[in-house]
Amino acid sequence: MTFQGNKMIKTSDLEALIGAKRPSVFAKWKKNIATINELYIDKLDEVFSLYYRQEGFYEANITHTSDDKGVHFVIQENRPIVITGVSVESDYDLDSLVSLHEGSRFRAKAFTEMKANIAKRLLKEGLCQYDLNAKAYIDLEAYTAKIVLKLKRGTLCHFGHITVDGAGDIGEKVILSRLHFREGEVFDIYKIKESYESLYALDVFENIHMVYDTKFSKEIPVDVRYKELKNKTTSRIGIGYATDLLFQAKYHWEYKNFYGGGRKLLFDALYSEKQKHLENNFFNPAVMVLWGYHLDFQNSVGYREERDIHDYDEKVVFDKVYLQHREDQWLHSVGLGVENREISNDKDFFLIYPFAKVIYDLRDSKINPTQGIYFSHEMEYGLPYSPDSTIYLKYLDELRLIYTVSGVTFSTVGRVGAIDVYQNRLPESKKFFAGGAFSNRAYGYDRIGITTSASSDLDSGGLGMANLSVEMGFPIYKSLHLGLFSDNTMISENQQFWEFSNPIIHSAGFGLRYMTPIGPFKIDFGFNVSQYDDNALHFQIGQSF
Repeated sequence: MTFQGNKMIKTSDLEALIGAKRPSVFAKWKKNIATINELYIDKLDEVFSLYYRQEGFYEANITHTSDDKGVHFVIQENRPIVITGVSVESDYDLDSLVSLHEGSRFRAKAFTEMKANIAKRLLKEGLCQYDLNAKAYIDLEAYTAKIVLKLKRGTLCHFGHITVDGAGDIGEKVILSRLHFREGEVFDIYKIKESYESLYALDVFENIHMVYDTKFSKEIPVDVRYKELKNKTTSRIGIGYATDLLFQAKYHWEYKNFYGGGRKLLFDALYSEKQKHLENNFFNPAVMVLWGYHLDFQNSVGYREERDIHDYDEKVVFDKVYLQHREDQWLHSVGLGVENREISNDKDFFLIYPFAKVIYDLRDSKINPTQGIYFSHEMEYGLPYSPDSTIYLKYLDELRLIYTVSGVTFSTVGRVGAIDVYQNRLPESKKFFAGGAFSNRAYGYDRIGITTSASSDLDSGGLGMANLSVEMGFPIYKSLHLGLFSDNTMISENQQFWEFSNPIIHSAGFGLRYMTPIGPFKIDFGFNVSQYDDNALHFQIGQSF
C-alpha cells in the first residue's frame, strides 16, 4: 500500500486510521510496506474522504489503482477550510482553553475537543450550571470558518447527600472511606474519578457505578452502587531468573473480602538458591476513624533468608503492624516493627522500632507513568528496650520526576538515605547497599557496599547513601520501547546526614521495554563506565519510576 499527494496529512495517520500493518523493525528480511485485508480496499476511498473532511479538506479527491505490487492511493488534498475569526463572549477566563486560532486550519475533532475541555474545566471548579453555546459557521464557498463561543459560568455547585447501595457485605463505612468528596463540598468531577480509582484499588468489587446529575440542581446527590467480586480467592505460581539471584519460584495466594468489610488475606512465598521468603499479610480497611480521617490496619508477619549475596548469611523473623491513611495523592503510614536477625558471622540482633512513611504521588499512572512527580519519606527509630539494644535513626527519601514530550519519556529517580547510630552496633544488613534493577544496574542486587573509587567498593554496608538514575525511553515499534539510562551511586561510612564525600560509581546502559496492561516487561543491561567488566543483565516486570 502506498500514498501519493498527501502533504498535510501524514501517511502514518492514514495507515493508523484503517489499521494497516507494517512488519516489525526487527524483521529485516521483509519489505517495509503497509498491508491491509483486500476486502476493505473498495471502501477506503470513501473512508479517506470522510477523514479529510473532518480535517478541514472538503474538496479532497481520493482515488486508487491496483497492480501486482499492491494498491496505490492518489490524493489531491486541495485547499483546506481556514479559520478567519474567533469570537468569545464569556464571564469566565477561556484564554488557555481556546485552542482554535485565526489563520489555522479548521478541524472538526479539534473543535469538539475544545468544547469538551471547557466543560471539564468548569466541572472541575464546581461550575456545573454553566450555559455554553459553541458554534462553528462554515462557508463552503469562501472555504472559511468562524468560531463563536458564548459562556455564562453560573453559580457554584456542591455535593449533596451520598447514599450507598450494593450487593454484598463490604459495608457503607468502607465505601465512604474511599470517596474523595464529602457532602457540602464544592463539586469537582475529578474527585469522582479519583474515588473510582480508590474504590477499585481495594480489589473487592465486580463493578462500581456513581449516579449523579449536574443539570437540575446546585446540590448534587451521589448514589454509589456496587457489586462485590464473586471469585474471592486467587492464586498464581511463577518462575523467573535474574543474573544476581539466579532461578527462583514464586507463589501468591489471596482471599478478597475476607469475612466481609473489604478485608484481605494474602500469602506469599519465594524460593531460590540465594533467597527464601515467606510472608502473611492481613489488611482491614477503615478499621477506625479519627478526626474525620479513616485509618486502615495491616499486619505483615514472615520469615526471610539470604545466602551468598553478601559476605554473611542471614535469617530474619519479623512482624510489622501499622495504620495508614490514603487520601487523594497522599499516603500516611505509622507502625511498629519487631525483628530478630540471625547473622552467620555475627551475633543475633533483636530490634524493636516504630516507623513512619509519607508518600506524595502526582504521577498520571502508577503502572506506567508518563508525567508527574512522586516523593516518599521513610523513617525508623530503634527503641532502647534493654542495655544491649541498638538505638538508631534511619531515614530514606526518594524523588521521581517524569516528563514526556513527543513520545519520548524522560525520568529521574533520586534516593538519599542516612543512619545515625546512638548506642551499640547496627546489624550489617540494616545498613545501605546498592545494586540491582531498582538501583545501579551495572551490578547485582545489593552488590555495592561503601564506595572507595569509581570502580571499587567494600563488602560492608554504609551509613549514608545517594543514588541518582536518569533514563530516556521512546517507542521503536508499537508496544516495544527502547530505554537508555545512567545510574550513579555513592555509599559512605560517615554518620553525618547529607554527607556525600565518597567516590561515585557511574554506570550506563540500555534496555527493551514491552508494554503490557500490568506494566512494562523490562530487560536492562548496565555496565560501569570506568570498568566495563562490571556489568549485569536484569529482568523486571513493572516500572522503576
